[in-house]
Amino acid sequence: MPVRKLTSEQRLSRAIDIMEALYAAGESGMTRTEICSRFDITGASLDEILEIVSTLADRESGARIICECHGERVVLTGDAGRVLPLRLSAAEGAVLNHELESLGIEPQAAARIRHALLPEELGYNQHVFDTVNHGSHWQQLSCAIQDGVRCRISYRSMDDARPRERLVDPLRITANGDQTYLIAWDIAVDEQRTYRMDKIEGLALTEDSVVPHAPDVASLHDSLARTQRSAKLLMPFDMAEHLDWAGITLIERSGTDMATVTVHYGSERWLLSQIIAAGGAIRILDDPALSKRLCDMAKTLVCPL
Repeated sequence: MPVRKLTSEQRLSRAIDIMEALYAAGESGMTRTEICSRFDITGASLDEILEIVSTLADRESGARIICECHGERVVLTGDAGRVLPLRLSAAEGAVLNHELESLGIEPQAAARIRHALLPEELGYNQHVFDTVNHGSHWQQLSCAIQDGVRCRISYRSMDDARPRERLVDPLRITANGDQTYLIAWDIAVDEQRTYRMDKIEGLALTEDSVVPHAPDVASLHDSLARTQRSAKLLMPFDMAEHLDWAGITLIERSGTDMATVTVHYGSERWLLSQIIAAGGAIRILDDPALSKRLCDMAKTLVCPL
């Protein structure tokens, strides 16, 4: 009985199905026998289809689809042949969700975008913005706290020019406003420290277990108050009303539309960042020396033309 040849329409349909199957198979690919059996085609028809597929290219980038044959195994390489739905990575999804939140996209439209693009395996899905605040090491640190594992973190504080390595015993994770913090025992200084989760740039679990410490259960507000660094700031009242700084101790109205805010802070660079972000709307009232130091610090940020 003669072998039935595929029509042009059938070849095109099989080509799409085979591309989808090869893309789903990943680096392992599929055997020729498996493909022929699954899609009810002959070896000769498969060769024709692979030749057709190899002539295709992405319209925008010009990237070609590559079907590599390693003996009996066929592998689709590159993303030019992607025929499955596009899914963003966890990091890309975090950025997308942050933009959806900040732009005030209509909730139903934002939900459709998230459903279409966010990675299903991420776990957060509709709450991917947590990744922005928690940082990329939240899950590992949570497990380290549960298992009592000592960690080595790469962290850049406001006063550091570059990330610096710290050996820590993680104690707990806490939140204040829209920021999440790791409370940990710094082994080098033998004291409890607080690290913003989104500032942790690297994490490695050691083979050592944590040792018992006497953790300080004070809130971030109380911890900042102990630093004995405070500033009295003048700013618009509507701005003061919406501040979520943990170190605020007092907000008083000044005149009809201004307010004075007393705040404890842990780093002068942090205070400078808030003043710069306010675009000139914040003035320091009570400490001329602090104002001069921040001005000198700001000058170092200016790049010569």
